[in-house]
Amino acid sequence: MITNKTHKTLLAALILLISVSTLWAQPKAPPMLDPRRFDAWTVEYEPFRLLIENAVEEYITLNETDLPPIASSDNVIAVRSKSGQRSLYQIRYGTVSDGFNVIDNMEVKWVLGGTLASTIADKEKYYHLDTQEPFETTEHQPEIDYLEVESFWTHTDLQIGADRLVYLFGKSGGITVEWGNELFGRPYGEAGFARFGVITPLFKLGVQVPSPSVPLGYRDGESDQILTGGIGMFGAFKYKVLYGELFFQSLEKAFVSENDPQINSYDLGILTNLSFNTTLSGFKMGSSRLLAGALQIRLGGVVARVDHSQTVGGVLSFQDHTSEWTNTEPTENTYGGKASTEDSGVFFRVDYSSPLIEKRFPRHEAVIQLSGPSIMAKYTYNLNHGLGIPLTILSYTKENDWTPGIAVLVGFKLRLDQN
Repeated sequence: MITNKTHKTLLAALILLISVSTLWAQPKAPPMLDPRRFDAWTVEYEPFRLLIENAVEEYITLNETDLPPIASSDNVIAVRSKSGQRSLYQIRYGTVSDGFNVIDNMEVKWVLGGTLASTIADKEKYYHLDTQEPFETTEHQPEIDYLEVESFWTHTDLQIGADRLVYLFGKSGGITVEWGNELFGRPYGEAGFARFGVITPLFKLGVQVPSPSVPLGYRDGESDQILTGGIGMFGAFKYKVLYGELFFQSLEKAFVSENDPQINSYDLGILTNLSFNTTLSGFKMGSSRLLAGALQIRLGGVVARVDHSQTVGGVLSFQDHTSEWTNTEPTENTYGGKASTEDSGVFFRVDYSSPLIEKRFPRHEAVIQLSGPSIMAKYTYNLNHGLGIPLTILSYTKENDWTPGIAVLVGFKLRLDQN
C-alpha cells in the first residue's frame, strides 16, 4: 500500500525535479518553419517511400547535386502548405541526430514529378506519422529523439538484450521478444513471464507465456516461492506523449510443482502514463559539461493483481474473487484466504541520456522509477554503439512471499545494423 507519506515525498521530488529541469532547460531555437502555414509528417507507407527513394536516386544520377541518396535508416518527411492548393512544399530526409537534407519548394516537382508530388501531398490516403521536426529544434534534440524512440521502438535493425529482442522488417514493423516487464517494476525473470509478438512504432501485440524466474544477479531475502506466469495476451501503444499497456493471463498452464503448492502470478496489469521532455545544460567541468543531455519524465498509474493459487496432489486449485476454493480443499495460504493481492500504485519514471557520441549513442543512460510496489534505479554504460552493460537495483516496498527485499541484476544490450 502506498502511504500518504510516500505520496507527499513523491510529489515533492517531482516538483523539485521539474523546477531544476526548467532552470537547466536549453532555450529552443527559432522555428525552422511556421506551423501555422505548414503540415509535416513522416512517410511510413513503404511503397510511397520507395517511390521517393527511386526518384531522388534518379535525380542524383542525372544532375550535378550534393544531395546524398536516401538511406534505409532515414526518416522521410513531407511538408505541405496549408494555403492555396495544399501542395507539397518540401521533402526532408535524414535523422534528427545526423541532420536532414532538404529538397525545397519548386525542386520538389523537378525531383519527384508532378504526379508523385501530388500523391505524397495527399497524406490522408496513406500511412503516415505527424512530426514537429521542421518547426522546432533544441541543442539536445538528438538525445530527446534517442529517449523517445528507445523506450518503445529501436534505433537499430536488431537489438538483443537480456530482457528484450527486437528485429525490424524495415521501418514499419518487426518482431519483439521480452523477458519480464521493467515498466511494472519486474524486469528479467522477476515477472515470471516472457512475451512474443509484433511491434510497430505505434503499438505492439502478442502472447505471454510462463518463464522461469532465473535471477541475473543477487536477490536478498528470497523465499521458497517465486512469481510465476501463465498463458495470456498483451498489448501496448505509444502515441506522442501518451503510453498505455494492458495484459492478462490464466494460471491454468503455469509452471506448477508438487513441491511448491503455492502459486502466485500476475493475472492482470494496466499501465498508463504521460511524458514530457526537457534538456539539461549541465555544469561546466573543464572542456566538457557534467550532466548535460536530456530527460524524459513520465507520470501515471499502474494497476496490477497477483493471483494466488495452490496445487494439491498435482492438481491446480484456484479461488475466484467471490467464492471459496474449488476442486479441492487446499491448505490455508498466508494471505488470509484472499484470491488476489493488489500491486497497484503510482507510476513515475525519469530517463536520462548523456550527449550522443558520433551522433549515434550516449555513453551514459540512467533511469529512476517508482512503479506500484517497487523502486528501481538503473544505469547503463555503453562501451560503444554496439554494446551496453545495464546494472539494475530493485527495492520492493511491500513484504510478501514472492518478492525479495532487494535485487541487484546485471544484463547486456547489443545493437546490430544490417548495413
